[in-house]
Amino acid sequence: MRICLFEDSSVKNLFPLTCLRASFNVKCGVYTSFERIKLFIPKKTKIDFLCRSEIADITRETYSGFNVNQLSNDDYLFINGKAHFDKDVYKKIDKALDDNFFIADNNKVLFARISKDKIENLINNLSINNFILTPETFLNSGISTISDSPLHHFTISQLNYPWDTIKHFEHFVQPDLETLLKIFPKTTKTPKKVDFINPKNIRIGKKVKFSPNVVLDASEGSIIIDDNTNIESFVYIKGPVYIGKNCLLKSGLKLYGPSYIGEMCKIAGEIGESIFDSYVNKQHEGFVGHSYVSPFVNLGADTVTSDLKNNYSKLKLNFNGELIDTGMQFLGTIFGDHTKTGINTMLNTGTITGIFANIFGGGFPAKEIPSFSWYETGKENVKYDLDKGLETAKTVMYRRKVEMSSAYEDLVRSYY
Repeated sequence: MRICLFEDSSVKNLFPLTCLRASFNVKCGVYTSFERIKLFIPKKTKIDFLCRSEIADITRETYSGFNVNQLSNDDYLFINGKAHFDKDVYKKIDKALDDNFFIADNNKVLFARISKDKIENLINNLSINNFILTPETFLNSGISTISDSPLHHFTISQLNYPWDTIKHFEHFVQPDLETLLKIFPKTTKTPKKVDFINPKNIRIGKKVKFSPNVVLDASEGSIIIDDNTNIESFVYIKGPVYIGKNCLLKSGLKLYGPSYIGEMCKIAGEIGESIFDSYVNKQHEGFVGHSYVSPFVNLGADTVTSDLKNNYSKLKLNFNGELIDTGMQFLGTIFGDHTKTGINTMLNTGTITGIFANIFGGGFPAKEIPSFSWYETGKENVKYDLDKGLETAKTVMYRRKVEMSSAYEDLVRSYY
């Protein structure tokens, strides 16, 4: 049996996180849904992907060697890329589904099992819908919906909106870290002048460099620091926290879990309950809380995100022309890829920026900032010149030893 991770028609509601990547490549906890599912299945099990045509090339680059928008003549378990769950749920779903049935929630397919004699029917229906799977795609292929859905017995976190990455983050961080604790070799020797609190739940990778007077506090959650990371003096980290490879943690950093810091990030100031995807630059003071920071974002000195309203009320956000009750009390900012903030930028609770946005000026900017905005607070929004934006992005990526591929550039241009 093969696994197929797929996108559904609601993927547009994950803006801006899915502008330049598939839904199964969005972090929630330490892992994306793809990375977590790989931990559950036998090593020899093949995984294929179905995604929007416009991101197929970049997905092929991200997952070299995997089939993208191409299915084999085999039995399949289909899993929606926006669904996050643990190993126990995976086993129950695998057991509950019979061949040629699917499970839907709010008219969105979450899981399906299809025998190889029905796969050709599905393939014939895929291109019609831009490789987006819907209940109709399955029904037209001779696959039936399960009448008594077992979903209410399982804990499945769905990323229906970008803020759901923060809403469900805490549920996954500690279990993900516990999985990694088994993989990382135990830390047998504490570096000099570094204070480990509850060291049994701390793991340090290879060639991690500590300056004196660093505190790692794992009393309320595990801490894992991956290879080749440099930690300067007077850094305080309170778990649960994961820090990726080749990061720089600058002097005075206060990092509170649950938090995830991806590879090649440079961070300082105060950070709490946030996801920093790879290649993020926050080298100065300023508070970022309950936020998702996408790759190649640069936060200027003293950039601050509010993550709690003064009246402590739950957040309702205008999103894609609709007022949505998030049910969340704490939410900072969702930053799209390559967005930059000027010094002393103040961001309101529940702000969402598109990709390639430039935000600067005094006062509070709007809560919704479109992609490619040259946004000066208090003035009319101007669209960022695409060629200039790409030139800057190539420079930023080169500084992190990443070359912008033609597929990446084509995707940005098409989105513009």
